[in-house]
Amino acid sequence: MKAVHYVVYIDKVWLMDFVISTYLLLLVKKTYGLQTSPARIFCSAAAGAFTFVLLLLLPGIGWPVKLFLQAVCVEPILLWAAFSFRTKEMVVRTYVCMSGYGLLLGGAVCLAVTYLPGMAAQDNMWKVLFSATMATGLVSLYLHFKKRRGREFYTVKLNFYGEALTCKALADTGNSLYEPYCGRPVSILDRQAASNLLERVPPEKRYLVPFHSIGKSQGLLTAVELPEMEVEDKGQKRIFPKAVVALSAEELTKKGNYQMLLHPKFVRWEE
Repeated sequence: MKAVHYVVYIDKVWLMDFVISTYLLLLVKKTYGLQTSPARIFCSAAAGAFTFVLLLLLPGIGWPVKLFLQAVCVEPILLWAAFSFRTKEMVVRTYVCMSGYGLLLGGAVCLAVTYLPGMAAQDNMWKVLFSATMATGLVSLYLHFKKRRGREFYTVKLNFYGEALTCKALADTGNSLYEPYCGRPVSILDRQAASNLLERVPPEKRYLVPFHSIGKSQGLLTAVELPEMEVEDKGQKRIFPKAVVALSAEELTKKGNYQMLLHPKFVRWEE
């Protein structure tokens, strides 16, 4: 019985993994509206592809173990390197999202490699890249139109210790901001919208909330704890006691469409 030998071109494997990882990270970014630079996405994808090649070259380890290590150990690190999440919830959500997109792209690749005419068998790499690019483009187009249709605003009423402030808010799916003392979700309010009411907040109800963003790896936001926050959506109202609201020194939108970014925890109506 003759032994079967396979020839693996490491450069092609690295290129395919790099391109597909980049696509997956871009789809996750677009799905959740995350803020990061293209350079971080490219560097994370390149590092992930390099790690995959190293796993591929490890002797004495079967394919199932290598795939398990890549999926369970490497991909969460890849996501953290690209987006620097501070909460486990966002890591889990984006990991599930990335895995789903990976299965989708994998199905598109299998169909293209099997049925795409006009290419020789040795050109499978270009079939993979072509089909992954087409699938990513279609998903991105779908997410774009879905976001445009699903862009909904909420009416929010904030109780500034006896005086109410009503403003328009947009749910920010990429907001993973939590105050470090009790782990409560933090929404972001344009400071100018509440400039006349901040003096009503007692000193013991003022906090500093750490955050990170593009161009500023770490920083502190001034936040206040309010007695209650009322969120209205399509006639339904829900009251959240002891809501923490961070104050943004920068204008949230130049068009003035909204004055507040709601944490996604406040727009999930299910119990």
